[in-house]
Amino acid sequence: MPDSDWSNLRELFVSHLVTDLNLTDNTVEAYDDDTIDFFAWCKRKKLRSIELPTEKLYDYLLDLRNRSLNPATIARHLSSLKHLYKFFVGEGVVKKNPAASIEGPRLMRKLPQVLDQAEMEQLLAAPKPVNPLGIRDRAMLELWYACGLRISEVRTVRVEDLMLELRLLRVMGKGRKERIVPFGTYARDACNEYIETARPQLLKSPPTSILFVNNLGSGLSRMGLWKILKKYTDLCGFRTKVKPHTIRHSCATHLIEAGADIRTVMELLGHADISTTQIYTHLDREYLREVHRSFHPRA
Repeated sequence: MPDSDWSNLRELFVSHLVTDLNLTDNTVEAYDDDTIDFFAWCKRKKLRSIELPTEKLYDYLLDLRNRSLNPATIARHLSSLKHLYKFFVGEGVVKKNPAASIEGPRLMRKLPQVLDQAEMEQLLAAPKPVNPLGIRDRAMLELWYACGLRISEVRTVRVEDLMLELRLLRVMGKGRKERIVPFGTYARDACNEYIETARPQLLKSPPTSILFVNNLGSGLSRMGLWKILKKYTDLCGFRTKVKPHTIRHSCATHLIEAGADIRTVMELLGHADISTTQIYTHLDREYLREVHRSFHPRA
């Protein structure tokens, strides 16, 4: 198949991921990269048609393993192939999906790192509200933890999404799925102070509707958020390596430890599948085991 045909198929597939499946930018980019890699492999193997038998796809997956890619990456490549061929079937490019019957590698789910409640209190107290950036950082961390937000959600929260009197936040999550998340008085008071005093000092012309802005008056980048978090975790001196998702994991874990219903936590976090939320019940069991080991006289 000519290179131009490969290129056209790839562009159609990416458009399908964006417009039909409404996948996140990161997922679309990953699937696109996987598609480029698969097409390059087909070219190296001198395969003239995209209509391949399942055995050829096994050859490709074996090639990925021979490159020493980890099982999670190989599983994602397989997911990309399944989506790709499902799209091709729908478009009439091929008659059947050769990837449909292939099972991915079994993955061991790692328990996420979390901060305990004392550590989280320490982190939330780390920003000193003595200047606009300190007031912003305190409000941002309070809302981040209170609502269990993803880093992308923290970045894109708008002023109009924040309903301070009701203590509710409108969140646009993965796949542009909207959810309403409650938060407490600590986050409300910190955000109110930020909006009333600090944010007007940080804004430039023309103003943005993004809630948390940098000292140039524009929205924070992912790297900018990472640096802010790292600044305060370094200040706290935690032994646990704190990543942006650690705040979200900690929120969910603390809710489960306090007795929150798993389906409620699922709704608050915006998980599409309850199996994603169930990992926090494993964390809770680990916490219970640790308490038992520490305090039971016959542990």
